Amino acid sequence: MTKNLSIVAAGAALLTFGTMGAVHGAAIVPGNLENIEGNVNHALPFNISNFGLSSSRYQQVFAASEFSSLSESFLITQILFRPDARMGSAFSSTLPNVQINLSTTTKAPDGLSTIFAQNIGSDERVVFSGALSLSSAFTGAATEPKDFDIAINLATPFLYNPSGGNLLLDVRNFAGGFSTQFDGENTLGDYTSRVTSTLVGASGGSASTSGLVTKFVTTPAVPAVPAVPGKAVPEPASVLGIFAVAAFGATSARKRKGFLSSN
Repeated sequence: MTKNLSIVAAGAALLTFGTMGAVHGAAIVPGNLENIEGNVNHALPFNISNFGLSSSRYQQVFAASEFSSLSESFLITQILFRPDARMGSAFSSTLPNVQINLSTTTKAPDGLSTIFAQNIGSDERVVFSGALSLSSAFTGAATEPKDFDIAINLATPFLYNPSGGNLLLDVRNFAGGFSTQFDGENTLGDYTSRVTSTLVGASGGSASTSGLVTKFVTTPAVPAVPAVPGKAVPEPASVLGIFAVAAFGATSARKRKGFLSSN
């Protein structure tokens, strides 16, 4: 029985380590603005009621090269923005109805079509839908920029492989809302651009080289499994197999113990 319990512990530890050992990464686009304030601020797509708008459609493309420091394929789990250091402020609000999609697009920064549908990739996924709570403590450097603390936790993570194309963020704001001015960048030839419309149901919009300075939090698509010197690293299915064997050993041990106790 002791031996069986040891197998259970080893299997459970291996599986737990494989899950918790996953290293989270992050990418900021444009990457050169990690510690530098952008040169513009934006209301779209989250602060639109401040400007008399009741809805909006917003697409922004991010160059795949900006994710080169991450693994080949990963899950995007969170999107963060930062308030504009000059025009932003602390806030907390809930936007009534927002849908956020992500996809891999063949369109490049400064190359988006003004027709929304033509920018969307075949792997499009709805990553958030519903009431969206946003907030910022307006913290950070004494001058600028502020912290990336306007966080959107994705209800459904998006699997992204930069080798397949650039990343497209597609936001539909159906019912307006108030937040604050977001930090943005308006530079021709950089790593992001956008297409926007002040009507959520519009088929197309206006293109510009501008965009929100954005941070993506990621995790590996496959949890890491610790390497053992001289041993091949098991595939995910092998790890599950180890766990299954361990579980079987535990069940057998309990059954034997029960049999001995009752006879």
